[in-house]
Amino acid sequence: MSLPLELVLEIIHHLLFSAPPRSSTPENPGCSTKPAWGTIDALSLTSQSYRALALEAWFQTLYIESPENLIFLRDSGWFPELGSKWTKHFHCVQSYSITLSFWNLSSFLRVSSIRLDWLLFKLSPSFILPHADFDTLPFLHLPSTVEHFDLRGKTWLKPGEIQCIANTPGFECLKTLKMVQDAVWCGLCHNCCVVRFEDRPTGLVYEGGFGLPIHYARVLAPLEYLEEVVIIIPNHGLGYTTLGSNPDSGPDSNADMNPETTPSVNVNPNLWSGECDTCMLIRYDDDAFREKWVARKRRVGLGCGDSDNDDGQKDVRPPKLRRVEYRFSTVDDEEEEEE
Repeated sequence: MSLPLELVLEIIHHLLFSAPPRSSTPENPGCSTKPAWGTIDALSLTSQSYRALALEAWFQTLYIESPENLIFLRDSGWFPELGSKWTKHFHCVQSYSITLSFWNLSSFLRVSSIRLDWLLFKLSPSFILPHADFDTLPFLHLPSTVEHFDLRGKTWLKPGEIQCIANTPGFECLKTLKMVQDAVWCGLCHNCCVVRFEDRPTGLVYEGGFGLPIHYARVLAPLEYLEEVVIIIPNHGLGYTTLGSNPDSGPDSNADMNPETTPSVNVNPNLWSGECDTCMLIRYDDDAFREKWVARKRRVGLGCGDSDNDDGQKDVRPPKLRRVEYRFSTVDDEEEEEE
């Protein structure tokens, strides 16, 4: 007597989600989060019905390394339900190349999340395809079902590059945005800078819609459904910046901030949101400036105080933004020496 197909599907999902990823570093750009096919291969050979269930579960996440492979899958006709029913998470790798590849997702109707691993070097315009659009990400015909986007490998994300996300057709309903980068934008000196905290905070969470660098919030403002932004960056240490005190004060001045515990909510009085160590050391030493800058960050998106801005533009943010999280990874001594 065979098992009910519903139970078989639960077994397949358990095998896939409990098995370790095929890659030892699945969070790194270019590495898949999926386990090896051998995890369910034997079960898929049991019967035709079991194989259909195994394929459906396996292709819920589609990991693909080139648009050419995507075209081959579409034209081969091997898996006709791949785009129309199965794939919910699309994980694509923008590999090393002298040209920019475009991902055509016209046949994928149920994709709700996308992870883009960007492995390209910065390209010279002479190497770009003539129809390349630098105002958007390299996606064509994204379905309106996409609600989550994860960008990795674009290590120096200036506001103009962040704006490409908001400009990309198909991201209008985006709800969550995750960005893994090596540096973050400093709204004071207008540069991408590495993070250098004096201590070792594990993370920082803001509730209430603020917490993004002002220029990030401005370019993402058109995403009217965006609720959460997560920025993952390494802390290189050896700096003067602290979350809970002025640069000149010791970390003990704020007993509520424990960098070894779960990220605290809105506890750092300076409302750190990407400011570089140099600006925190020099410009925050001026109490009047610091108070004015912190007040401006708190008002982002509230429609007040815009006339005082140096650039004459309004400080806006995505209207439904509720949560901003920074996660700080550590940099070991060997990486620090290489830098």
